[in-house]
Amino acid sequence: MNQLERIVFINRTIEEYGGIQTVRILSEFAISRRQVLRDLAYMREQLQAPLAYDPKQKWYTYTQPFTLFSNSNERLLVFNAIFRSLAQSQGLMSTLTEMLSEGLDSGVEKSYRSLSEKIIFITPVQDWPDYEIFNRICSAMKCEERMTMHYRNAAGQESNRHIEPVRLVNYSGRWYLLAFDLKHHQLRTFHLSRILSIAQIVGDRMQRRYAEAELNAFVNAGYGIFLGKEITYVTFRVYDWAKETLSTQTWHAQQKVRRVMEGQQEALEVTLPVADLHEILSSLLSFGVHARPVSPPEFVDMYKAMVQDMALHADFF
Repeated sequence: MNQLERIVFINRTIEEYGGIQTVRILSEFAISRRQVLRDLAYMREQLQAPLAYDPKQKWYTYTQPFTLFSNSNERLLVFNAIFRSLAQSQGLMSTLTEMLSEGLDSGVEKSYRSLSEKIIFITPVQDWPDYEIFNRICSAMKCEERMTMHYRNAAGQESNRHIEPVRLVNYSGRWYLLAFDLKHHQLRTFHLSRILSIAQIVGDRMQRRYAEAELNAFVNAGYGIFLGKEITYVTFRVYDWAKETLSTQTWHAQQKVRRVMEGQQEALEVTLPVADLHEILSSLLSFGVHARPVSPPEFVDMYKAMVQDMALHADFF
């Protein structure tokens, strides 16, 4: 049994019962008392757990409120479900992936492990990369060297791009490359599946244009994958079933959500930063008549134009 599992067990028992006796740890894991004391010392010294021995109760307890791993069993079970699902969909359930899955399970309390096969993660879209292209991009990022790629955009137009790759991003099941485009002198996002060929330029070193913190901030700045420095705050409202659906979703870490009344009807109002209005427009349209844009005016006009265009072409079907 590894130390993580023991620590999770100690913490869970204290949370549920108020404290834990060393004899319970001994019987659960069949380890020496010296090892139990080492685990308790590790929790105090390395994890800053306010552990103390209560001679009256004859057990160890927390002297003040403390959260070690909130819902740790449940979090690890979810993480393992995601890992196993992705591995299975890619045909990778080999001995190695089974070992990795077992490694995740080892941090879960013994009584929870039987649930591992009962928690299932399914993603409707999974865009697996060409691993040869993926490998070359990783190699270029590792060596900090530029690349040349033959790329086909969404309109089917092909071009050669000279780039400095800085991030590989999986967003909603699809893989994207974030790179500095040397021709346009700005960061661009490229869909990995549209890269027709790619070659690392050995010896042509990248310039360090951005700090790691800047790149991370750029990736997380606004809703969606079509990134940009210009961020617009968009507000929209959803109603009926869409209101309940969206109330449990997080579209962006900086989103603000509030319930508002429109006459006798309650709506959920959401405000969040967006880098590309077309992408959030597509998401909002998926709610149909149960959603409407509020601001900015540019976004409202785009929404109206799209709805009118859809109505104009409805006879096509």
